[in-house]
Amino acid sequence: MLKVLLIDPPRLNRITTNIPEIVDDPDGIGYYPPLGLLYIAGMAETVPGCEVKVIDATVDKLNYAQIEELMRRESPDVVGIQAMTHTLIDALETAKTAKRVNKNIHVCLGGPHISIYPEETLNFPEVDSVVMGEGEYIFADLLRAIIHGKDLSSVKGIMFKNNGKVISTGSRDLIENLDELPFPARHLTPINKYWSILSRFSPVTTIITSRGCPYKCIFCERPHLGKKFRFRSADNVVNELQAAVESGIKGFSFYDDTFTLNRNRVHDICDDVIKRKLNISWSIRARVDSVDEAMLKKLKSAGCSSIHFGVESGNPDILRVLKKDIGLDQIKSAFYWSRKLGIKTLGYFMLGNPTETRDQILETIAFAKKLNPDYIHVSLTTPFPGTQLYRMGFEKGVLKSDYWKEFACKPDKKFVPKLWEESFSEEELQKLLTHAYKSFYSQPRVILRQLLAVRSIKGLRRKFNMGIRLLFK
Repeated sequence: MLKVLLIDPPRLNRITTNIPEIVDDPDGIGYYPPLGLLYIAGMAETVPGCEVKVIDATVDKLNYAQIEELMRRESPDVVGIQAMTHTLIDALETAKTAKRVNKNIHVCLGGPHISIYPEETLNFPEVDSVVMGEGEYIFADLLRAIIHGKDLSSVKGIMFKNNGKVISTGSRDLIENLDELPFPARHLTPINKYWSILSRFSPVTTIITSRGCPYKCIFCERPHLGKKFRFRSADNVVNELQAAVESGIKGFSFYDDTFTLNRNRVHDICDDVIKRKLNISWSIRARVDSVDEAMLKKLKSAGCSSIHFGVESGNPDILRVLKKDIGLDQIKSAFYWSRKLGIKTLGYFMLGNPTETRDQILETIAFAKKLNPDYIHVSLTTPFPGTQLYRMGFEKGVLKSDYWKEFACKPDKKFVPKLWEESFSEEELQKLLTHAYKSFYSQPRVILRQLLAVRSIKGLRRKFNMGIRLLFK
């Protein structure tokens, strides 16, 4: 029996992000399961001869001594580690821990960071192989090769080391039929530990019903999922919802970039949720130009309690620069309809965009307040690797070096992502970011709305602590 241990590493050495710490702190906003890793686990369980376990070191708040103890107890043959750019240091430290336990453990890393910097990651001595792209079938094939003693060069979609030499087996096509994938292996995680400040119910989980995005926003950092929009059938989606409900889950956060892109499918999913009488609360992410009042009514009737809209800017010129392809009237309508129907909204905004002036930033902050969403999430524009914005940074001289690649080769906890400092210094942008949060969340109507939404003493304590930290630090 091949013992496989999949690990979502702790966030003990996470690099800083360009949003206030409290907004990015799980203890303040909630914990979600590592969905990508659970998809890998679900597929790995279908491989004959595999015993699969998952460690979510974040929700279990494990340190490396505890992870090492777990590894010694489980004695895995293969350790798979999820790696994102901001958790790369912890992913590599987890890999080192595995090699310290047993140098013969095959350590494989996968995730968005790996898809962009596969060879740079493989150069670390503690890493034996990396998965490039969507990992479900690739990792399963890797396990089969290990079980049967096959040459790893037979596994399409990986890089591995053979006698110190890096070997790439080439890229693998994107998964066309998402209905073929097993559901995420949620039973391998502590389901009752996951919650969200945005959900009426707990425990909560994440779900994704489509992959890829046809839009061309210059800041998008998910190129590994491709531009082609691929979606699961409504029946397959609701089957997963029902299975999760039967395991005790009540709240769902849909992670699709644009859940509402296929309107007929949205209505079909809602109709089936209603037909099966699933008493759930769920949130989605959507573009403002992909919803109308009729769709929102249907979503509400099926239990959709909140929608996250990507607004980014309240200035038409900046929206054009970002290639958002949306207008202010569309934004206003989406928020108005949602508020009218009792659906909570969260608006995403970005400050410090290319060509943006101080007046335009203040215009965006004022626009956010006028929209009157329940929550806002504001970030400072950051050029991420693989994005059009990153390439623009070199063309305009805003970026002087390929600093993300430098970080990928020599990760350092002191590393700070560079902002788009075309017109402002980092200090100026940080002050504007703080102003945006404080001016929105200090509004009496926002404070009152949050208080009226509290349903428990624990919920009150969480919101109170978050508010104090947000407004006074």
